[in-house]
Amino acid sequence: MKERLQKLSLIQQIMYLILFMLIILLSSFIVSNKIAERTVENKVTESSNKIILQIEETMTSFFKDMDGISYSLLYSPTIQSYLSKDEDLSRILMNKEMLSVFSSTLALKENMMGIQLYDREGQMAASAGQAYSPVLKRKVSDIEYSVVNPNQLNGTYYTISVPVYNLQNNRVLEDYRGMCVFIMDVMHFKNILSKSKLSQNSKLLLVDQNDQIITGTDEVSTEELVQVEVLRNDNRYIVQDITLAYNSWKIISIIPKKELLEDLNIIKRLNVVTYIIIFSIFCLFLLIFYSRILKPVKALLDFVKNYARSDGQSRFNVVYHNEIGVLANNLNHMLDDIDTLSQDVQNVQLRMYETEIVNKQMEVSTLRNQINPHFLYNTFELIRAMALFHKVEDIAHISTSLSSMFRYSVKGDNIVMIQDEIIHIQEYANIIEFRFRGKIKIVINVDDNIYKVKILKMLLQPIVENAVFHGLEKKIAPGTVHVSIVRIDENMIRVTIADDGCGIEAGRLQELRVSLQQFETSGNQLNDVSQGIGLANSYRRIKLFYGDQADLTIDSEWKSGTTICITIPADMGIKEMGEANV
Repeated sequence: MKERLQKLSLIQQIMYLILFMLIILLSSFIVSNKIAERTVENKVTESSNKIILQIEETMTSFFKDMDGISYSLLYSPTIQSYLSKDEDLSRILMNKEMLSVFSSTLALKENMMGIQLYDREGQMAASAGQAYSPVLKRKVSDIEYSVVNPNQLNGTYYTISVPVYNLQNNRVLEDYRGMCVFIMDVMHFKNILSKSKLSQNSKLLLVDQNDQIITGTDEVSTEELVQVEVLRNDNRYIVQDITLAYNSWKIISIIPKKELLEDLNIIKRLNVVTYIIIFSIFCLFLLIFYSRILKPVKALLDFVKNYARSDGQSRFNVVYHNEIGVLANNLNHMLDDIDTLSQDVQNVQLRMYETEIVNKQMEVSTLRNQINPHFLYNTFELIRAMALFHKVEDIAHISTSLSSMFRYSVKGDNIVMIQDEIIHIQEYANIIEFRFRGKIKIVINVDDNIYKVKILKMLLQPIVENAVFHGLEKKIAPGTVHVSIVRIDENMIRVTIADDGCGIEAGRLQELRVSLQQFETSGNQLNDVSQGIGLANSYRRIKLFYGDQADLTIDSEWKSGTTICITIPADMGIKEMGEANV
C-alpha cells in the first residue's frame, strides 16, 4: 500500500487527501446527525414513559377512591337493609332514604353521572342521577369495568359494576344480594390525558382490554380499534403503552418522530451549507496549489528529466518569482558548478579506485604469505622420527595427509565449499592424531544443510592450529578441539572453535582483543608471533572479504579453555578480489 501510494503523482495524492477529508466530514455529519436523532428519541421516550407512569398513578388512585366509595355505599346499613327486603312496599318506604344516600355518593365524584342498584334476580331496585337504560349484564361476581356503547347514551361513558353481598352472613361470598352499577363520564380521563401531551401532534389514548378506544387527547372514534403492534413497527412514530392493573385497560402514547426532529432539520441544513462551503474552499485550494506550486514543480521536473539529453548545456528558464524561482536559480548555479568540477572529480575517483584495488591485492597477498611455517617443520620432523622408530606404513598415511593439505593450500580458488574446508581440517587432524598419539583430538560437527555453502579458503585450519599449539600442546592431560558449523538464520552461519586447553590470562586476552581491533586498519601489521599470527590473519581476511557483515570474537578462561566464534554471511557479501592470490 505504501509503495503504491508513493507511485502516485503529487496532484493525485492531493486529490485523494481532499477526497478522504470530505469522506470524513460527510461521515461525521451522518454519524452526528444519527446520534442527535437517537439522543432526542431516547430523551423523548424517557419523558413519555415518565408521563405514562404518572397517568397510571393518577388513574390507579382514582380507581382506589372508587373502590372505597363503592364499599362505603354498598355495605352501609341502608343499602344492606334495602336489598334484604323482598316486599315492594318496604322498599318504597325506604326510597327517600335511598335517594339521600345515592345523592351523597354522587356528590363525591364530579364525573359520576348515575348509580343503578340491581337485586339478586337482576331487576333494577333503585337508581339515582341521570336516567340511563338498564345495563345488559346484571350480575357479576367481581368488580368489572365496561365501556358503554355510545349509541345508547349521549356521549362516551363507562360503568363500574360492583357485586353486593350480605355482611351478616359468615359465608359472605355465598349470600349474593345484588349488583350496583356506577355510570362514569370519561371526560375526567380525557382531561388527564390532554394535560399530559408531550408535543402538539402527539396522542395519548385510553383503550379497553379489547383495544377499543375509550377516549384520547384528540377527537377519536370510540368504535375504532388500536393496533399497538402495527404502530410500534411504524418507524414514523414512537409508541409506548402501559396496562392498568385494575381493569386491563391500556394507556398508549403515540409521538410522531417528524415533529421531534424539526429543530434538528435546521441544524442539518446548516451542516449541509457548511459542507458545501468547505468543499468550495478545498476546490479553491486545489486550484491555487496547482497553478502556483504544482505546475512550476512539474516544469522543473521535466527539465531535470530532459537535462541528460541536452549534454549538460541547457538551463532552466526562470519565470516564477517565488520559492520555486529561487530553487530554479540555485539549480542553474549548481549545474554550472557541476560542469566545472565533474571532470576533475571523475579523474580523482578513478585514481583512488585503482589505488585501492592495488593496495587490497597487495595486502591480501601479504597475509597469505605470512602463514606460520611452524606446522610444516614439525610435520617433517614427525615423518623423520616415525620412519626411524616404527619402520611401518604410518609414514604413508601421514605423507598422504600432508600432501593433501599442501595441494589444497596452493589451489588457485579463493572461495571453496564448507565441505572442502572440513576435509582439510580432517587431514590436519590425522597428522595431529599421529603426532600426539591420541592425546589431542579434533571433533567436527557440521549441519547437514550447509556443506555446499561457499566460504573463504584456509579460514578455519589456522585457528584450529592455534588451538592445538597454544592451548593443548602445553597441557599435560589429553585435550580436545571442537569445531562446530551451524546456520543461525537464512543468511548467516556461525563457526565455533573451542578447546579445553590452558586458556589465556585476563590481561593477555584484553591485549589480544585490542590488537585484533587495531589489525582491522589497513596497513597495520602484527609482528609479535606470540600474539597469534594465525588468528590475526584470519580476522583480517574475513574483514577484507566479507566487510562489516562478518565478525570474530574470542572468549577464554585461564586454565579452562578458549572459544573462537566467527559469524559470516552464507554465500552473501563476499568481496571478490579479482584473480588475486590470497
